[in-house]
Amino acid sequence: MNLHWIDWCIVILVLCVLIGITFFTKRYNRSVSDFLAANRLAGRYLLTVSAGFGGAISLVATWEMMYQNGLPVQWWKMMTTPLGLIIALTGFVIYRFRETRALTMAQFFEMRYSRKFRFFSGFLCWTSGILNYGIFPAVTARFIIYFFGLPHSFMLWGFNISTFPLVMIAYMGIAVYIACAGGQISIMLTDFFQGMLLLIIFLVIMFYLLTTFGWSDIIDGLKITPINQSLINPFETSQSENFNVWYFLIGMMGTLYGVRAWQGNSGYNSAAKTPHEAVMAGIVGTWRTFASELCIVLIPVCAYAAFHSDKFAVAMAPAKEKLAEIADPVIQTQMTVPLFLVNWLPIGIFGLFAVVVIACAISNDDTYIHAWGCILIQDVIMPLRKKPFEPKTHMFILRCGIVGVAIFGFIFSMLFPLKDFILMYFSITGAIYLGGAGAVIIGGLYWKRGSAPAAWTAMLTGTVIGFGGIILQLSWVSAVAPYLHKIFPHFNWLTANMNKFPINGQYIYFITMLAAIVSYIGVSLLGPKHCHNMDKLLHRGEYADKNVMPLKNRDRFSFSKLIGISSNFTCFDRFIAYATAAWSLGWWGIFLIVSTLALTIGLTTDFWIEFWWWKLIPFSILLGTVCTVWITIGGIRDALQLIKDLRAERIDNKDDGFVQAEETKAE
Repeated sequence: MNLHWIDWCIVILVLCVLIGITFFTKRYNRSVSDFLAANRLAGRYLLTVSAGFGGAISLVATWEMMYQNGLPVQWWKMMTTPLGLIIALTGFVIYRFRETRALTMAQFFEMRYSRKFRFFSGFLCWTSGILNYGIFPAVTARFIIYFFGLPHSFMLWGFNISTFPLVMIAYMGIAVYIACAGGQISIMLTDFFQGMLLLIIFLVIMFYLLTTFGWSDIIDGLKITPINQSLINPFETSQSENFNVWYFLIGMMGTLYGVRAWQGNSGYNSAAKTPHEAVMAGIVGTWRTFASELCIVLIPVCAYAAFHSDKFAVAMAPAKEKLAEIADPVIQTQMTVPLFLVNWLPIGIFGLFAVVVIACAISNDDTYIHAWGCILIQDVIMPLRKKPFEPKTHMFILRCGIVGVAIFGFIFSMLFPLKDFILMYFSITGAIYLGGAGAVIIGGLYWKRGSAPAAWTAMLTGTVIGFGGIILQLSWVSAVAPYLHKIFPHFNWLTANMNKFPINGQYIYFITMLAAIVSYIGVSLLGPKHCHNMDKLLHRGEYADKNVMPLKNRDRFSFSKLIGISSNFTCFDRFIAYATAAWSLGWWGIFLIVSTLALTIGLTTDFWIEFWWWKLIPFSILLGTVCTVWITIGGIRDALQLIKDLRAERIDNKDDGFVQAEETKAE
């Protein structure tokens, strides 16, 4: 075991608090809308802190990418800054989706297109989602085993028992309890507690790493790389195959194209108190990342330096020995950074990071199994019915759906051998649904000419290409490549790619997006002219929701209008919005200027070393500390307000996601 008794006490205390919060909050789950979306009563800070962190698998995936590619990854991510700014400030898709008051995205599809399309898209979304989720338990369990130093097996009553499935059952059991007990209410409040802890813990770990690793030590380690695979200079990475500039260019398109498309956190998508609160949660979220992102970046670059620098050879010898014992190269890559942490963190801080591991694992899984379980019931089973479920029956089968997804994840993790980078697997499984969903969502919210046949065509196009990519990846080495090589024995490109499918998941995703956009627009324009009643869909005009402040029309051009600031913004909201715009555009301007200089006159490695110090250390530490205090205080206020509002809220059993037949008729 790697944990001291002090570390175990920290972990057990946090788990007890999580279970206590769940037990306390389940009493407020009184209706289907409570279970699915916390009755749409969440404030901006609560949404930001609760939904802001990925799971343990996201940590492993990010470290895997950063360890292989270093600081250039952060440079190319700066290229995407304007898109995040545009989405956050304008509320692109986010605002209009919240205006529809749909509890799930597929419910919106029924309101906009048809009930049959809701069923199809819901089934497709669910299939893509559970395949995507399927590797979560396996990666997380291995992370826990190696990080905690648990034995891989043990003897019990004469039988050799594997630890791997037991770890999955243990942590998933807590996630299932949270998701089933109080639905989105319990998930949101337990995730808030975990998110608040993580903000503070990340600051502690960040300061510890910066005091134990000198900047020069980190840089000396990062310099140990082959030619054209620099971990410092983003313009000397031509030999990096996967996470290069093209990966992030495609990611930029996917970011804009796929806003609100992925439904792994669908409960959060619908939980905002108002459309404006949903927009502000996105804006505040850009500031939440400063402290956590610096820590997440520092950990893998420190790990690389420790494993490669002679200065740390003796200290890292135990970690290298444990790493060498892992036979599977994919698992070895995933566990490199966790084993560095095991070897480096002292008692107490090790326990704090153990909390990060457990908290990320539970918070991510409870959100995902809740989302995919509810989508199965709401968007696959319910559209087949002519009348809604009784409230108690509805709640029971929602819980059954959640348990079913957890069981699938356990079985899939036991059987599926992951042979690629985690993020690439995410891309290709996500493409099954996301490839077509973006066109269908954006077209449905912003274009009255978008038709149901166009939606079907776009979604089917994305599905065929996405599934085709998975099949080719799985069968390329064993069947497809050898067969093609027999037909084209002298084809050099094929000969060079016999051992690996040459198109990674990110490129497959790009192809599906382009094909879906073209098919949606083409079928809408070439088919019968149909104009949907957008006022009714968005509750505007004569269908306006009296509880939501209407936007004032402004004919004159203004910068405020350009970045999405409306009459709903208070003075403080405007300050945050302008500050976000200035900060984001400032860094994007630096990206453009420095990129131009690097491509024209060239920039030395010394320049990049200095740049990364200023980018990662002073700015991030100062802002990270300030933002952690600010957002944590706001989150506590919102959490208390949510409890107060839930106590006073009247139950509406008709608000269960069931769409009456007349609501989907063509206008």
